[in-house]
Amino acid sequence: MKRIFLYMMLMAAFCGTAEARKVKGTVMSGENKLEGVVVTDGKSFTQTDKKGRFTFDIVDDAEFVYIVTPAGYVADWTSGVPAFYKPAAGCTEFNFQLLRTAGGMDYHIVAIADTQTYTDEHFATFAGAPIADLVATSKSLDGVAVGLALGDISWDRIEILDMYKKEIVRTGIPFYPVMGNHDNEAYRVGDKEAAAAYRSKMGPENYAFRLGKDVVIVLDDIIYDTNFKSTNGYTDEIIDWVRGLVKLIPADSEIYVAHHVPLTAGPRRIQNANRLLDILRGRKVTFISGHTHRNQNTTIERNITEHNVAAICGTWWDAYHCTDGTPRGYKVFTKHGGRLSWYYKPVGQSNKYIAEAFSLGEGAIYPSSVFVNVWDWDPEWKVEWYEDGVHRGSMDRVREISPNYMHEAIDYYKRTGEAIPELAKFPRNNHTFAAMPSRYAKNVTITVESRFGQKWMQTFNLTDYIEQHIACPAGATVEEVKALVNRGVNTIRFNAFVERNGDVKVGGKDGAMMGEILDAVEGYVADAGRSQVRYNLVIDTAHGREEGKTVPYYHDYIDYLMVDLWPRYLGDRLMVTGNDYRSLNHLAEKYPEVDIAFNVTPETGDVTKAMARLKFTPKWIAVHYTLVDEAFIETYRSKGQYVSVWGIPDAETLARIKALSPDAVEIAY
Repeated sequence: MKRIFLYMMLMAAFCGTAEARKVKGTVMSGENKLEGVVVTDGKSFTQTDKKGRFTFDIVDDAEFVYIVTPAGYVADWTSGVPAFYKPAAGCTEFNFQLLRTAGGMDYHIVAIADTQTYTDEHFATFAGAPIADLVATSKSLDGVAVGLALGDISWDRIEILDMYKKEIVRTGIPFYPVMGNHDNEAYRVGDKEAAAAYRSKMGPENYAFRLGKDVVIVLDDIIYDTNFKSTNGYTDEIIDWVRGLVKLIPADSEIYVAHHVPLTAGPRRIQNANRLLDILRGRKVTFISGHTHRNQNTTIERNITEHNVAAICGTWWDAYHCTDGTPRGYKVFTKHGGRLSWYYKPVGQSNKYIAEAFSLGEGAIYPSSVFVNVWDWDPEWKVEWYEDGVHRGSMDRVREISPNYMHEAIDYYKRTGEAIPELAKFPRNNHTFAAMPSRYAKNVTITVESRFGQKWMQTFNLTDYIEQHIACPAGATVEEVKALVNRGVNTIRFNAFVERNGDVKVGGKDGAMMGEILDAVEGYVADAGRSQVRYNLVIDTAHGREEGKTVPYYHDYIDYLMVDLWPRYLGDRLMVTGNDYRSLNHLAEKYPEVDIAFNVTPETGDVTKAMARLKFTPKWIAVHYTLVDEAFIETYRSKGQYVSVWGIPDAETLARIKALSPDAVEIAY
């Protein structure tokens, strides 16, 4: 037994020494010998001497010997991928010839994410406007410029990588690739096998190169299994390799880590992220990632940030906008005078195009607000607004759906006849800012200023905006009213019923308590991050009621109503509609802050005569749709009053009424 154990120990020692083999080589630029260049086999490291020479032991199964390309140089990239690597199998000598580049410590990085072409049509689209845009941007950059393709270069079609390489050289700058989950061969088993075809076309998945004083580290953060299954994170081998590499990076170098999946993907960090941060902590680090098809800038911790770059394919080439409303595009980083700056460049737009704004009624979550999508936002940006020329301060950061993306997706899937897949549904983004103007604002101006001083502005004329009033059915429950809010309602119309004892209910004596409904809606919109809604309360104090017996006297009716409303101060979000001159006069006299609408029904007859008993001029005229025409609206608008049209029975009538441009319309669900 002892002999067997001794034999096994000897064999293990022999195999251990047999795993490594000594190799040598040089790193040159023309006749210039390059000293101090880092050389690696993916596990161990060495550096070139004064004569540009190196020798070291590489593991026997090493697939590549490759260099950390020094600043001021680049490997030949005419194939579409810089040739900083050489296959290791069967070789003992590796000689690298580099090209000298212009420029000193300043540089540019052009980062594209998720080319993700699957069909020939996809690729033709990519080779059109996006490539042309990249060519124009690359030509505009002075000095040293490189590109990063942040993974998912293909879409489970590995042969696309060859097509990509032929196109990307048109940019005129070297583009360094990053491994993405869709760059694996889907049905190969295991991480190494699934990435084998990628390595054969693009080189090693984990490597680095120098720019100025700094270094870019490219990492594969997809641990592939098979059949499209994978884990996001770094293998132990990658962590060990980075640890060895960082020891060779000067302390004053800024480090970029380019990978596909962002460090924080979902509710938790990717596998081994904390171990990587432990290695990098104490350095200034910028992570650059793709994968999500969304734009987001995140401070991970002090001196460590991440730029998650939206997809150059938009929403998988089906929509120009990504799901978060970021236009199809890419990001440009510039180091100048030791200072790093960046901008997001939408395809087909100027780099001054930094936001898209939307007026009242365009939001699915904030229909009562103007809002702006600022896709490259971070806390150093300023997003402010003005109402009728008066500065109102910063806008509120909210979570809203991009109207542009939503309309593009709906149109696309309507044309194809397909259901909208889950990944393409309408998520809220976290770089939108909203403000709710006062009800009678005429103009709103939104201003955006980036952290680098770039300014953008847009003004909306609100005079043509038409409020959408939704009639709440009698006897509606709290849940039913919440459902109305979820449909993007701007204003909810209630019929207010006041009992003799002063209880205020919705719809009738069997309805829910109005205070309960209001509190539920106000709390719900706050908790759910939805737009505040307005309320139109319709009162009826004169038709067949026994005042003082079964119902309150008109003045008590109003007082009970306002006792319910006043503690819930709603400002100009509250309108009261009625046609009993007594109750309206009492309301106007005792509660002048409340907006009042005089209700015109088919039974009203002469409107001027009916309003003659009012001791005030109501701000609104609420008119049944059968009585309204262009002349009616013009008559009351010329008096400075607003016109609301109610009772509209169908979509065709709604379109006709809207064409008359009233100030509000009532829709019944």
